[in-house]
Amino acid sequence: MSAQKKQEHLISSKESRNSAGKEQTSQVQNIAISSENSGNIVSESKTEIPKGKNAKKKELIKNLHIEMPANTETRPQVQTAGVITSNNQINSVHQLFLTQISPLYAATSSKYLENLSHLPHYQFMQSHFANVFRIQDQFGSAPNTPLNHVNCQFNPGSTPITPLNYEASSPRFLQNVMQHPLLNQAYSRTNNFQHRQEYRTFLPSQSNNGGKRLPTKNKNSKKKDKDNQDKSFEPYITAEEVDIGLKENILLEGALRINPKQFLHSYVSSSDRSEQDIFIDGVKNRNRALEGDVVVVQIINQSDDDNKQKKGKVVYIKEKVHTRTCIGLLKLMPDKNRQKALFIPRDYRIPRLNIPFTCWPDNFYTEAKNYECTLFLAKIEDWFDTRFALGKIICNIGQTGDLLTEAKAILAQTDLDVTPFGPEVRDLYPRLDYVIPEKEIHIREDCRNLCIFSIDPANCRDIDDAVSCKKLENGNYEIGVHISDVSHFLSENTILDEKVADKATTIYLVEKAYHMLPDDLCMLCSLFPGVDKLAFSVFWEITEDAKVLNHRFSKTVIHSCCQLTYDHAQAILDDKKDAEEIFPELYNGFQYKDVYETVKVLGKMSSIFRKSRFENGALRIDQPKVYFHLNPTTGLPDGLWIYESKESHQLIEEFMLLANMTVAKRVYDDHPQLAFLRCHPPPSGYMLQELAKSLKPMGIELDVSSAGNLYQSLLPHVGPDNTDKGKAMVLNMLCAKPMTRAKYFCASGCEDDDFHHYALNVPLYTHFTSPIRRYADIMVHRLLSASLNYKEVPKWEVDKVRMIAAQCNKQKYNAKRASELSTEFYTLKYIEKNSPYVTDAVVVEVREKYIDVIIVAMSLNRRIFFNNDFPGEHKCIKNEAGTKLSKMELVWKATKNAPLIKQVIEVFSIVKVELNRDEDMVKVDTKLVRPI
Repeated sequence: MSAQKKQEHLISSKESRNSAGKEQTSQVQNIAISSENSGNIVSESKTEIPKGKNAKKKELIKNLHIEMPANTETRPQVQTAGVITSNNQINSVHQLFLTQISPLYAATSSKYLENLSHLPHYQFMQSHFANVFRIQDQFGSAPNTPLNHVNCQFNPGSTPITPLNYEASSPRFLQNVMQHPLLNQAYSRTNNFQHRQEYRTFLPSQSNNGGKRLPTKNKNSKKKDKDNQDKSFEPYITAEEVDIGLKENILLEGALRINPKQFLHSYVSSSDRSEQDIFIDGVKNRNRALEGDVVVVQIINQSDDDNKQKKGKVVYIKEKVHTRTCIGLLKLMPDKNRQKALFIPRDYRIPRLNIPFTCWPDNFYTEAKNYECTLFLAKIEDWFDTRFALGKIICNIGQTGDLLTEAKAILAQTDLDVTPFGPEVRDLYPRLDYVIPEKEIHIREDCRNLCIFSIDPANCRDIDDAVSCKKLENGNYEIGVHISDVSHFLSENTILDEKVADKATTIYLVEKAYHMLPDDLCMLCSLFPGVDKLAFSVFWEITEDAKVLNHRFSKTVIHSCCQLTYDHAQAILDDKKDAEEIFPELYNGFQYKDVYETVKVLGKMSSIFRKSRFENGALRIDQPKVYFHLNPTTGLPDGLWIYESKESHQLIEEFMLLANMTVAKRVYDDHPQLAFLRCHPPPSGYMLQELAKSLKPMGIELDVSSAGNLYQSLLPHVGPDNTDKGKAMVLNMLCAKPMTRAKYFCASGCEDDDFHHYALNVPLYTHFTSPIRRYADIMVHRLLSASLNYKEVPKWEVDKVRMIAAQCNKQKYNAKRASELSTEFYTLKYIEKNSPYVTDAVVVEVREKYIDVIIVAMSLNRRIFFNNDFPGEHKCIKNEAGTKLSKMELVWKATKNAPLIKQVIEVFSIVKVELNRDEDMVKVDTKLVRPI
C-alpha cells in the first residue's frame, strides 16, 4: 500500500475513533522533539501568555507542537489536522505513545522526560507504563541497567527485610524512572552495539530546525566504541562447538581457580599434570566465570617454547559451580546516583555490582551513612561489563563485627544451609528414650562385655567411633573399631534422608557446630558411655608386632565404659603420675587398669602401623589449625593456640585409616558398579618440579618423584625433631599448593588409576568411620550392610550415586571454607582485643613491592607492602635462578631514638610484625617492625 493510500485510509477511519482518543490526540499533536535540542519544549506560538495562576503552564500545553522529520518512511508523522499517519493502523493514544515516544527515549535527555511526565497524555498512559518498557530492544542500555535483564520486573521488588512500597503510578516513581540511565542518551548498550547501529534508522537523519544534519561519528565516538568493546565480554561458543573442540583437543576443560590476592589472575589445571596450569589474564578473558566453575578454555598464545606458560581464555561455562552470591557493603555512587548503588563484595574475586534502586533498603539514599557497616547478601543477575555486574540485594545480614552477623555471613557466603529440621521429620526416627529391642540384639553380635571406649577432643558432642582390644588365647590381639550404626535409624527414600543428603556434612565453626543430622538423632547415635548402643564394627586379628592376619565385619551392640579425651589418653601413653587422678568416670564394671592396658597396646600397634605406612610411600603435609579459648560471657576469644598432633591423636587416626581401607576393598569387591569411594588425584608435577628447583640452592633437596619420596625428603625439615617451626610452616604450605583435592566418586566407569589415593598411597579408600557428620559414610554403611546380608542390595542408579558424590564434594569443600573463614574472623577479634599485637612471622615469598609471611603464633598468611608509608628505602634483588632466591634489602631511616639500620629479608627469614585491625573492620593490617 502506498503512503498516499495509507494516509487516505487513516483519514477515513478518523470518524470511528472514540471521543477519548480525539481528546488525547488533540492534546499531543503539537509536541515537538528535537534531536539536537532534546529536553526543550518548543512552541511556535508567539501569543502573549496570560498572567493568572497556572495560566502560563496551561498556555504552554495548549500550544505544544510536534515537529516531525522529513523522512516519512522511517517514522510516522502527525498531521496538523490531528490525523496520525503510520505503517499500521493506530486507534488509541496508547499506540501513539508506543510508536512515537518510546523509540526516542534512547536519544532524549532525562530532564525532558521528567517534564514530560507531568503532561496529560503521559498521565493517561501510566496504567500502560509497564508495556512500554517491554519493548526492550528499542532502548540503548548500559550493561548495568536493571530493566534490561529478562528476569527483572518493572514493578519495584523488595528484600525480605527492607520492603519497598513504591506505587508505579506515583509521581515520585515516575520522577525516579525518568532519571534512569536507560532513558539517558549518555549511555550506550555495549552488549548490543550492532543493534544500536540498526536502531539509528528510527532516528531522524535531518531535523526540521534549519535543515541541519545531525553530527556524524567522529574520532572520539570511535574511541568510545572501542572502549565499549574492550569492556564487554565475548559471546560463548555453542555446546556443539565445545564437544568438537574437546574431542579434537583444541579446547581444554577444567575447574577455574582465581587468585584471592590478585583477582585478575586465574588458572585452569591442564589435563596433563606434568604441564603448567593454563594462565587466564584479566577479567575479560575469564569471561564471567567465577571460582570453582567448570569451564572450557581456548589457548590464545600457542608457543613452541615449552617453558613458556600457556595463556587461555574462557569460551564456555560448562557448569556454574559458584552460587553467584556474595557478602558485602552497599554504598552510594560517587555522583550520588539515584538509580543505582555500588555493592562491594568482601571476596575480591567477585565483581563489584550495580544495584538498582528497586532493591535498596528503606531510606538508603538519604541515610546511606547508617548503612556503612551493614552487611548484605547480594546475587549476580547478569554480567555484561568487565567492570561491574548487575545484581540485586537478597537480604540484610546485619552489622559488621557482630558475632552472630559474621556467622550468618560466613554461612551465606559459602552457600551452607543450617535451617533446623522441621516437625515433618520428627516421626521418622526414635525418641531419646529409645530402648534397643531384644529382637535387634539377637540378630547382632553382643559386644557389651568388651572394654570399649572412645577418644575424642574435650568438647566433642558427636562420638562416631570407639575402639576395643582383647587378647586371644593364641597370644594375638583382636582389635575392634566400632562405628555408630546411623543407617539403622536413617531410612532411605524419606524426606529426612533427602534433607540429610543435601546437607551432606556437619559444619564446624569456631563457636558452634551445625549438625548434618537432627540434634536428637545425633544424641541417639553418639556412642556415649554407660548406655547400650548400636554399632557397625570391624575386627582384626593382629600379632604383637602389628601384622594383620585377618579381619571380619559385624553389626554389634556395644556398651562403652568411658569417654576419654586426647589429654586422658596422652597422659597414659606418657606414663604421667596424675593420669589416674584426672581420669573420667568408668562404667560397665571396668577399672582404670583395664583401660590403661588397652590404651598401651593400641598405642604400640598404631606407632608400628604409622611407621610402616610412611615407609611404604604415604605422604602427610600438616596444615596447622588454630583453636580458641572463648570467654563464656562475651563469646570473644581470650586465647588461641596451634593444634599439635600427638601420639594419642595418631592412635585413633591409624585405626580409622585401617578401617576405611578394609571396608573400601570389601565394598568394591561386592559392588563394583555402585561402590562409593574416595580418591586423591596426583598433584601438579610441574609445580612440584619448580618448587624443588627453587629450594635446591637453599640446601633443601626435595624428591618429588612420588608421595613417599616427597615425605622422606621433607621429614628432616618438618619432622618432630625439627625445632624451626617457622621453616616447617613455610615448607608445608609450599608443598600443599600443588596438591589437588581428594574427592568422592562412584566406581562405575572409572579406570583403575582413578581409584588411587595419592597421599595415602593405597589403591582403594573410602570413608566409613564418621556417619554422624558425613553422609558419604552412610552410603558406605548401606553397601556394607548389603554385603553382610543385613539388607538387600540397594537399587541405586549410577547417576544417582554420582550426584550424591558431587553433592558431598561440594558441601565438604564449602564446610571447610566456612571453618577457615570462622577461624580468620576470631583471629581478627583476638588481634583487635590485643592490638597492637607484635609477634614473629616467617617469610614465604619476596616480590618487588611486597613480601608474604606466615604469622607463626596463629598460622595466618599476610602480605606486607612496601609503599610510601615505609620509613626508609627498599630494593628487591631478583635472582634469575628462581624467585625463591630473591632478597629484599631495607634501609630504615634514622630517628631520634634509633640509628639507621640495614636489613636483608629472604625466604625463611624470621621478622617481627605488628598486627592491627584494619579501618574497614574486616582485615588485619600488618606492618613490619623495625629491627632492634
